[in-house]
Amino acid sequence: MKKIILLCLFFINFSFGNPVVYTTVKPIADLVSYITGEKTEHLIPPNVSPHIYEFKASDIKKAYKSDLFIYIGSGEPALTGILESIPENRKIKIIDIKGLKLLKEEEHHDHHHVHPAVWLDPDNAVIIATYVEKRLEKINPSRKSYYRKNLKKFIEEISGLKRYGLGKFKKLKNKKFISYHYAWPYFVRAFHLEYAGVVEMGHGREPTPKHLIKIISLIKKYRIPSIFASVQFYNRRYIDLIKKESGVNVVYLDPFGIDKDYISMMRENIDRIFKGLNQ
Repeated sequence: MKKIILLCLFFINFSFGNPVVYTTVKPIADLVSYITGEKTEHLIPPNVSPHIYEFKASDIKKAYKSDLFIYIGSGEPALTGILESIPENRKIKIIDIKGLKLLKEEEHHDHHHVHPAVWLDPDNAVIIATYVEKRLEKINPSRKSYYRKNLKKFIEEISGLKRYGLGKFKKLKNKKFISYHYAWPYFVRAFHLEYAGVVEMGHGREPTPKHLIKIISLIKKYRIPSIFASVQFYNRRYIDLIKKESGVNVVYLDPFGIDKDYISMMRENIDRIFKGLNQ
């Protein structure tokens, strides 16, 4: 009798439990969590630059054991040793999702040609969440109605978030945006701002004196009140220099949501950027 009960419990858990999902970065894990209703694990800590993070053996084990492993496919540490061990039907490469609104090469600022932080466009967040929901349905069809209900609620919240941001930024007279690291092009495009400059000359490439002079000149020419630095990517030496020479304010942002879920993170960044550009 005891064996029968244990067997029944096994099938109940298999049928009604959520698949095991791992993502590389926290914002994508947050999107999955909105659908599954429970915390989704991520491999890269949200308070460090993913460009310099080195995957550990424990990360590889987690990814291998997952029912679904989700990664961006651009701007991450080398996934050598992880992707090879996971069957194709258990992987999702974000930048390959059909319909995702990726920047075209000519839309990238200067020489930056990767796809940074695609999730900072709310429309992309919806496209990613919708695709992931379909994949979760295939893994566990018994939770289809639950997943769809959660997805619908998420889409409604994202719609409200986008209206909120567009309404605020519409009031700005100066929409020129300068960041230390090229992390914000998807946000800038989504909320109709204008990327005027980037301090860093590529991932980990420090600015030259000539480039710093150019940034300082742009700030003065267009009377840009604030520049923005992601807490994961900046060099205080150059930030302080630009601030000293131009008198510009420095506003720190968090594109990964260190202590906030995706929607809360986006709303806080909207408020910080609006305040920074409205000074």
